[in-house]
Amino acid sequence: MSKKSFSIQMGLLVSGVILIVGLALFALLIQPGLAQNPQPEEEQQPAGEEAVNGDVSPYIPIQGRLTDSSGTPLNGNYTITFRLYTDASGGTAKCSHAQTVTVINGLFTTRIGNCTSNTLNGQLLFLGIQVGSDPEMTPRQAIYAIPYAWSLKPGAVISSTTDTVLTVRSSGPGDSDGLIAYGGGSGEAIEAYSTDGIGVFANSDNYLALQAYAYVAATDEYPAIFGCVAASNTVCDPYRDDGNAGVMGYSQYGFGGQFKGVDGGLLSEGSGALSPGAWIKNTNGVGSLIENSSTGSGNATLYLVQGNSGGDFVVGASSYLGTHYWRVDRTGKGFFNGGTQSSGADFAEQMAVEGEESKYEPGDVLVISASGDRMVELATQPFSTAVIGVYSTQPAVLAGAPDSDNPLAGIPVAITGIVPCKVSAENGAIQRGDLLVTAATPGHAMRAGDDAPQGTVLGKALGELSEGTGIIYVLVMLQ
Repeated sequence: MSKKSFSIQMGLLVSGVILIVGLALFALLIQPGLAQNPQPEEEQQPAGEEAVNGDVSPYIPIQGRLTDSSGTPLNGNYTITFRLYTDASGGTAKCSHAQTVTVINGLFTTRIGNCTSNTLNGQLLFLGIQVGSDPEMTPRQAIYAIPYAWSLKPGAVISSTTDTVLTVRSSGPGDSDGLIAYGGGSGEAIEAYSTDGIGVFANSDNYLALQAYAYVAATDEYPAIFGCVAASNTVCDPYRDDGNAGVMGYSQYGFGGQFKGVDGGLLSEGSGALSPGAWIKNTNGVGSLIENSSTGSGNATLYLVQGNSGGDFVVGASSYLGTHYWRVDRTGKGFFNGGTQSSGADFAEQMAVEGEESKYEPGDVLVISASGDRMVELATQPFSTAVIGVYSTQPAVLAGAPDSDNPLAGIPVAITGIVPCKVSAENGAIQRGDLLVTAATPGHAMRAGDDAPQGTVLGKALGELSEGTGIIYVLVMLQ
């Protein structure tokens, strides 16, 4: 059997899509009726995406006609080897499959089972056929894809007006990736555009929806993921090579990145000794704006946690790791090179009161209570040596107050500084600069006059009162 002839049609599976190709071999005898694969009956047709997925197999079906050199159809079992090459002649087969094929009246049906999408990636292929120990037939036959198959060849464009143009789904167990894309050189693995919607949407039932790697040198400025919202890609392109962050975003209209979550909008971590967990930079405006509209106590706009007892909660410097100008350490102590500035004007101590707090008012003159430690009450006697200060309206510094989200017990007592103070002209009109002492009018101060007893002076008047009672500013300076 030195010569044989085939008429063959085959289906080729590449990346989960069936490509039907036609082949013509040595001493070609085309018989269309024999060359067509039988079609499944209507009830056997896949009903949807899931059915299609289950219908795809890793086999290349082949039908052919085998004759002897005179054209007589053969019968019997024959060993036939099928090989696929990327070269028209020579070279090494990409895959091959030798099998015993039953031929009846010249016709046979079989399949190649050793060629998968890992081997075949859409390139032009050539089929070589060998029957028994005879040499492989020549010439090899080129395999061409039908028109639909061109939609998945390298460089192809898939276009449609439907809602979903392409769905890639993996339903296998374990680490079954839906899509893996590699970009060579300085190209992107995946580049997506949307003229009126979301550029990329990814969903996973039980693991990462989207995972991206950028294998670059430390000096390269390429992020693993770059997202941009703009009128055109020409606006986006200058920013995509602007940093080697894991995720980078730019928007011509709004925020470069926006994150929302039930447990938090953004989690950022840095593992290096000198690597910040978050780096926020603005060359022409506010570096960071944080808003909080939550209700309830304890919901801070900024909540700082410092696990290192020797560390700082916050540092103000000229640059990262530059000269420090102020800081607050782990104990809560503040260090300010330029001092501090407050709208308040006195130093006060939070102290308990005798009786009900509701009966005290800012500006009241207070004395040390004999009823308990660290307690005050209204001054009711003139020239009292128990005088301690004035109920502060707005202290610049409040000491003795516990860190609590609940209302503080007691009242702030100004023991030094400038405060509004209730005064009485019962010992004469008060002039600026007059020394003041406690008055007989409860909660008021009056002019001390000459030679006030030691230990009775509350402070100096910074305002005037000609008669009656009123409120003036007083510099509290006990003596």
